[in-house]
Amino acid sequence: FPMSMRFTMYPIIGELVYGPLGDMIEVLSILCTIFGICTSLGLGAMQINKGLVRLDLGTYHGQDYFGCDASGSCTGRAGIEVNRDTQCIIIVVISAFAIASVILGLKAGIAMLSQAAFILSFFILVGVLFLDETWYILNALTSTLGYYIWYLPRISFHTDAWEELGKASDGLGGAPDGRGGLKGWMNAWTIFYWGWWISWGPFVGTFLARISRGRKLGNFIIASLILPSFWSFIFTGVFGAAQIRISRQAESAGLDMSDAAHTYGSLADKNVIGWNTVGEDGVARWNPVPDGVVRLYNLATEDVIFEHLCYYGTHEFATLMTVLTLICIVLYFVTSSDSASYVVDIFAANGVEEPPTIQKVFWGCTEGVAAIALLLSADEENPSVALNAVKAIPIVLGLPFTFLLFWMCQALMLVCSEESGKLPIERKNFKTFVFNLELSSAISIPAPFIYCGQVGTKVWGGNAIVYMAGFASMWVVTIVFFCLAAADDAFLSLAAAMYFVFAFAVGGMRTAVRAKLGITGDMVSDAMAGLFAYPWAIGQMAKEDFSAIESNLKSKELENPEATA
Repeated sequence: FPMSMRFTMYPIIGELVYGPLGDMIEVLSILCTIFGICTSLGLGAMQINKGLVRLDLGTYHGQDYFGCDASGSCTGRAGIEVNRDTQCIIIVVISAFAIASVILGLKAGIAMLSQAAFILSFFILVGVLFLDETWYILNALTSTLGYYIWYLPRISFHTDAWEELGKASDGLGGAPDGRGGLKGWMNAWTIFYWGWWISWGPFVGTFLARISRGRKLGNFIIASLILPSFWSFIFTGVFGAAQIRISRQAESAGLDMSDAAHTYGSLADKNVIGWNTVGEDGVARWNPVPDGVVRLYNLATEDVIFEHLCYYGTHEFATLMTVLTLICIVLYFVTSSDSASYVVDIFAANGVEEPPTIQKVFWGCTEGVAAIALLLSADEENPSVALNAVKAIPIVLGLPFTFLLFWMCQALMLVCSEESGKLPIERKNFKTFVFNLELSSAISIPAPFIYCGQVGTKVWGGNAIVYMAGFASMWVVTIVFFCLAAADDAFLSLAAAMYFVFAFAVGGMRTAVRAKLGITGDMVSDAMAGLFAYPWAIGQMAKEDFSAIESNLKSKELENPEATA
């Protein structure tokens, strides 16, 4: 198959991947990739903008040193500011480098930049490990890895159920003692990162598949899932452990974040902020807080990494590390953008692995323009609105793609079962796809019970009127409860509950149809079809031919009348 996202669904929808349904999958994948990268470019531009401003002002330990007048106001040597215009220029530059990289090709451009970014980040990582308390960080990594493995099953099911009820004063059942966790963590962190990572799924998966062709599945899983996870754990573990130690050091010294003098050690009163350290001789001696100690928690997110690196050396050392960090960040965003452009080119070219150059330029420009549009959609006076706009897009697009991922997982299981011989490649399926244009499906939208009665008598036997009446009663009760919701909102919940009963009954009938006709499938898919696509599922079942089964039963009865007596 061509390297296109639509073909991941071939085990489920077959030849329909070549039609409008396949086109919809491709379009959704392209949108997820573009706006997932837009989020990264937007957030990255804010981080890079802050780093450039710090370099321009010569910021060190909370103080600016370049371009300052007698009053202490500093504008820097080049006058760079944190604003949308600067961030848009940064996105343009990154996009230009990304377009150049993708034009050079996979090996000459994308691979070389990726290797350079990894080498530089590895250097910074090991540098922090050796500059900080090395044994402490190694111990912290070991301990936290154990905690993570032990805690992972628990947090995998954790949903902040009680925290989402809010405060006790909200009146929804929050913690009466006021000691419960704050509401909003799941939305601000977990849900956002779910959407962001899912929106990266199409292009990362396709890119890894492109560079991993010919390798075994086990090796692919190790190289693309296990090793990157381990690298992420090491990277965040080293920086996280170091920053926790610095923050605790600042807190124990008395930096309470009440103002700048109580946030930065360099601005603190050395006679007040520090420690009474008892030596080996039992005598307490005053040790003032070092200049590099800082309450990192009180800083803006974009400042944390730079102030952290300032902790370890002089102003010149801090400038060097800031420059290296900015180069590393730019390289990572360039490699992300060029990889995404490369994959979107493949998607848009129906799986052609080397699309025309002009198309590569077009998609590279599209990503940059979309990221700029998101930044410009917010008010200059309220930069947090821009951040919220950037963060909302992957959540919006990640939700529908999540359902597509579910089907892809099912398709992967089918392919693996076929490859291993557990499932025959030539097997019986429904005559029509679950989403179809059958007349019975259209009729089932307002009156699903009509064909439910007909299918029920073919599957289970008995009178069709009885089955029709049973499904009709559930359907009518659902509608009645829904109408009563205009007078009392409680009936809306009852309508939803009755609809679930009806939908799962349809799913159960679909399972029975498959069992009778020998069609492969699973009960979960049947239940989901009844819940989210009940009219099309009913039309799909009504289209099946039960006459062959009935004739076989009659022939068996004639051949062996004693068995049926």
